[in-house]
Amino acid sequence: MASSIGSVTRQIAALEITSQKDTTASTKPSTSRVPSHVKQPSQSNVAKLLTKYAAPNPYGFSKPSQPSALRNLKASSSVPSLTATQQQPSTSKPQQTVGVTHPQLDIGHYDGGLELENEKRGEKIYGEAAQELALDSSVLRKSPTREWSLHEFDMGRPLGKGKFGRVYMVRTKSEPRYILALKTLYKSEIVQARVEKQIRREIEIQQNLRHPNVLRLYGYFHDEKRIFLMLEFAGKGELYKQLSKYGSFSERRSARYIDQMADALMYLHNKHVIHRDIKPENLLLGINGELKIGDFGWSVHAPGNRRKTLCGTLDYLPPEMVEGKEHCEKVDYWALGVLTYEFLIGNPPFEDRNSVNNTYRRIAKVDLRFPAGISSDAKDLVSKLLQYEPGRRLPLSDVLRHPWIVKYRPKGRESSS
Repeated sequence: MASSIGSVTRQIAALEITSQKDTTASTKPSTSRVPSHVKQPSQSNVAKLLTKYAAPNPYGFSKPSQPSALRNLKASSSVPSLTATQQQPSTSKPQQTVGVTHPQLDIGHYDGGLELENEKRGEKIYGEAAQELALDSSVLRKSPTREWSLHEFDMGRPLGKGKFGRVYMVRTKSEPRYILALKTLYKSEIVQARVEKQIRREIEIQQNLRHPNVLRLYGYFHDEKRIFLMLEFAGKGELYKQLSKYGSFSERRSARYIDQMADALMYLHNKHVIHRDIKPENLLLGINGELKIGDFGWSVHAPGNRRKTLCGTLDYLPPEMVEGKEHCEKVDYWALGVLTYEFLIGNPPFEDRNSVNNTYRRIAKVDLRFPAGISSDAKDLVSKLLQYEPGRRLPLSDVLRHPWIVKYRPKGRESSS
């Protein structure tokens, strides 16, 4: 298992990693709008290409051949382009680069949005804030990446818009030509929103996580106005869009997602990371349909495991948060129960669209009701997770052994925690 996240906080500055979503989308799906299933064309060839070229190793990129020019860089300076020598791929791994004889996956048409947006958006920042947001992964003392700049990517199609900038599908120009999602964050908007510390926390947590169901952050760099995040490309997009499309998921599909979620959460908790904002909008899907946790905006590294900050999303808040009490990693157990219910039913269990106060009351009372058609095993798991007392919630290790989860687990899948 990788070393504790705590060591990272002494080494780096940080940045935001959020799921690739349009933040204007907030309407929850309901069972009243379940469209028919549409058979999708086969993507086996695309899947093979992405599996091979979608940046599987965060340190597969070559490290700097000399001390980074950014170690003493002033915040208002832009990142210099890399030399030809620095652009060579790492020699520490077997040669599996994309040669000219290999077909190239189409990354789509670039719309010029980064340049157009940069002309009208964002301002240069100075002083302490500029220093705090002068973020570059090549200066890390532990496992630094090579230096990167915007010019070293072939730009592809837009993947979405976040609160602080756009997300694009890109491919590295240097071999191996990895496919990534490149996200931009405007520094001045981060400062205006007063979330510098939150962004620092996100990178401190995210960049050191290594789990198949957690979206990877491979590196990051900056220029005068922006921060750029090199993220794992989630080939099948946002899980929330799938849930909106179908209204709800089958028990088989739901159980397999919850299996992956429980495994990922157990990994996070073993590293003293509490997520605190589990919900469909923060989950992505890899090219093979595997679930990816893609937003750590409310996560916290808490070795003491006791927190009191009210955060997260109302429908997923546990009773202890609603009542202003201390909370621990078991808030994620509760959220996993809510997520299971929403996958199966199409809406959260305590949601009252007419009254926020009624939602709070239902959460505090654990007013849990199941519609007809849900299996007894599924109801059992949800009920054991949605317990008022945190200590009575089903441990994640027991979730992974629950009959409902085991029944639908693909043969050969094992816990990676």
